[in-house]
Amino acid sequence: MKQAIQERFLISPFLVFFVIHATQVGVGALNFQRPLMKEAGQDAWMAVLMAGLSAHVLIWLMYRLLSHLPSGGDLVSLHEQYFGRWIGGVLSLGLLFYYALAAFMVLQSYIEIIKVWVFPLMGAWQFSLMFLLMTYYAVSGGFRVVVGLCVWGVVIPLLTIFPMVFFPLEHAQYRNLLPVFDHSFGQLAKASKEMVLQYLGFEMLLMYYPFLKQAPSSQKWAHAANALTTFIYLTVMFISIIFYNKEQIEHVTWPTLTLAKIPEVPFIERMEYIVISIYVLVVFPIIAVSVWAATRVIKQLFAVQQRRSLPVLLACLFVGTLFFQEKTDIEQLTQWTAKAGFYLVAVYVPLLYLYVWTAEKVKKALQQKP
Repeated sequence: MKQAIQERFLISPFLVFFVIHATQVGVGALNFQRPLMKEAGQDAWMAVLMAGLSAHVLIWLMYRLLSHLPSGGDLVSLHEQYFGRWIGGVLSLGLLFYYALAAFMVLQSYIEIIKVWVFPLMGAWQFSLMFLLMTYYAVSGGFRVVVGLCVWGVVIPLLTIFPMVFFPLEHAQYRNLLPVFDHSFGQLAKASKEMVLQYLGFEMLLMYYPFLKQAPSSQKWAHAANALTTFIYLTVMFISIIFYNKEQIEHVTWPTLTLAKIPEVPFIERMEYIVISIYVLVVFPIIAVSVWAATRVIKQLFAVQQRRSLPVLLACLFVGTLFFQEKTDIEQLTQWTAKAGFYLVAVYVPLLYLYVWTAEKVKKALQQKP
């Protein structure tokens, strides 16, 4: 059995709100409208709502699953407890690769935006090196430092970036919302599946759950974070529908970022530069939490301290940057991450919960036999 984590390393339950919200709203918030409107047109907002409600169910399921663990346990401990050392270890390795892939995808996607909008002549490896050095500094400070990043990664963007999306209402065409319910349930379900990537981030809970004080009581904050995420995506989706039409948005790579060009300030000519710069605070916490979770899996599996595995993992991410520089490669990487995340949270976690629930029922039945 894993030893309980010391009190000084734990965080208060309400901080889960910041960690989950910070890891959900990322680079995808800048261009999530295109695939949704392609599938569901003006009804795309329904897909956003369906995906948000599904995320609430999955969060509830994760808390139910993690409640079967002793104090100080995480998903790696659960794998070992119910599948044994070797099979459980293989399953945990898959979790490790997913967390590393999530960090790498966010890093590459943001670097692509910087190269296209701000510094087109600079190489991807230079940005990657800067980000990974900052990640090393943050993650080596421990989980509480990473949580502090998440707090700032929620507060500052909400106060600076989010209000900008309301400026396009001056040019709104509310008729774009009609007709309502013009698409089938199958089309909406397909669009909501496309939306799953935007809600990913709460699966990091599977690793930092033992770092929460009175962990079960943090569930309401996790749901509150997902509710705020749903509200933000829903608002941006509504504004995008009434500003763009279905034909226009197919030719806009980053619709949300394009909306940021509308506000006019006398002393700032390119407002989107400000948005991209502030967006570092949105992207950086996701990378830090993902890398921390990956090194935590390594520690639980191989008994290697996180400070020792951290530079090796960051070096692997840096090397990967040298091979994923084309836009098509990054889009393919995003698709891989979306599929991996979907199967993890929407398929594997429910199946794992059913397995653990059945195992516990059988165990109790055997104990009650004379």
